Amino acid sequence: MKIAYLDIETDYVGPFADKRLFRDHKNHHITILGLRLVEAAPEGISPEALQESNDQFFQFTGDQITRENLLLTLGGTGRIVTYNGRSLPDDVKRSVGFDFPVIAAQLGIVLDREFDHIDLVPECWRRGLYGGLKEVEKRLGLARQLPGKDGLWATQSWRKYQATGDKRLLDEVLLYNREDVYMLRAVELKLRSIPPVGR
Repeated sequence: MKIAYLDIETDYVGPFADKRLFRDHKNHHITILGLRLVEAAPEGISPEALQESNDQFFQFTGDQITRENLLLTLGGTGRIVTYNGRSLPDDVKRSVGFDFPVIAAQLGIVLDREFDHIDLVPECWRRGLYGGLKEVEKRLGLARQLPGKDGLWATQSWRKYQATGDKRLLDEVLLYNREDVYMLRAVELKLRSIPPVGR
């Protein structure tokens, strides 16, 4: 089964400066959409043992971010994995996430109605892990190659790139998004060895 790891970067253009901006999905313009496609390891084979040819990475920016490109890239995918991506309420806190609602508002497709989906946030909650992706990574002992950067930095860097055309800024944001996407699988694999609280 092919598994897709998905993460987006956005530029918020709406009126809110507080927590409401996270729910104002129609005013988040997607600047980068990153997707890693991995062939799930067959029973009895460790994920690390699979060939690199079974691991593909795609990034779309600007006008490349279309419903058609997304669905074409996801073709044959059995499951999507995100961190706080769900558009359907989870069964822990009955809350929705960010990525899929923004994609629904911008591209007109509700991904967790079209694909099997695992959101790592409720999976972390079940194991007593709370916070954003970077915080959870630290608690799990995962180290980033680009520490100290976050979504606000990505937005500001994207805006500077748009204003100046400086390709180095774009390259940095693309690397940041790529690391977000690759960390999804690293977190997922770490969580497999942590039993849910109370079990």
